[in-house]
Amino acid sequence: MKKIILGSVLALSIAVPALAHPPITVYVDQQEVVFADQAPVIVDDRTLVPMRKIFEAMDAHVTWDEPSQTITSTRGSDVVTMTIGEKQVYKNGKGVYTMDVPAQIMQDRTMVPIRAVAVAFDANVAWDGINYIISISTDSANSGNISKQIHADDGTLLATISLSYTPLISNSTAADKINKSVYDQMSQKASVMTERLETAAKAAYAKNPTSFQPYYYMGTYQAKGESSDFASVVLEERTFMGGTETKTLSADTYNMKTGSDAALTDIVTDSKKEIETLVKKGFSAIIDQNPAAFYSDAKDRLDKNFDDVGFYLDKNAVVFYLNSGIIAPESAGVIAFSVPR
Repeated sequence: MKKIILGSVLALSIAVPALAHPPITVYVDQQEVVFADQAPVIVDDRTLVPMRKIFEAMDAHVTWDEPSQTITSTRGSDVVTMTIGEKQVYKNGKGVYTMDVPAQIMQDRTMVPIRAVAVAFDANVAWDGINYIISISTDSANSGNISKQIHADDGTLLATISLSYTPLISNSTAADKINKSVYDQMSQKASVMTERLETAAKAAYAKNPTSFQPYYYMGTYQAKGESSDFASVVLEERTFMGGTETKTLSADTYNMKTGSDAALTDIVTDSKKEIETLVKKGFSAIIDQNPAAFYSDAKDRLDKNFDDVGFYLDKNAVVFYLNSGIIAPESAGVIAFSVPR
């Protein structure tokens, strides 16, 4: 075990919206997609990518109709269409997804929201909000991923539930145990969220069908920081049930020799007091860099909600995070910093 170095906090990666973020990297079935002419961009907290490149990476044939400004993509027997400036995504003639940010043209390139593309083709998308990495899995059947749709009696899409897992790759009994545990969690979460969204969406649609927007729950589990000793599984959740989308992050860390849960003090030699001091100084440094992005009493809130600080392993670092709404408004997203270990 090693100590985590307090003095390195100020030079670390910080997830605050007002600050610059790393380049966005996209993987489809573990193969990196290279965007030569136009890089992915974030618009209103949604990632847009060049249309043709992302569809072709998913083995789909894409056509562009200039007069109607319509994108048509075919993959197997499925035909997906979306129109520049419009928020509805259609699959085989039926609306299947409502985008917060519509497809649009940037620098003479047609840009589409990557999550809409993935959901339309029943793929699963995982977002690493610390390193700005997007992973899409098109092989849901073999990965154990879960995707469900709920429709009204008239065929209207009411809700989509999608869970995915980028699993541990170690060939060990412990890794198998952890992966099975995560898949069990996914199954239970899918059941709970299906029942929750179905009840709420049916009631909302019956009350006001003309303005109803389909609900959704997206849960992406991703193994991180995998080594021979420890690994973390990070869960990012996005839920829309009318109004504003909510986003949360949670993580579990495991001993890769036993498959059991691991505490931070099992991984590093720092005492609990040293870790608490490091974490408070780390978040305080983030707040001081951009005070306007945080609540005016953010540091007091940090002290009162210190038990809400989570951590996970990523490569050779420990990432500490706080979910939105604790020391900054919901719009700030997850606040995080990493420390080498």
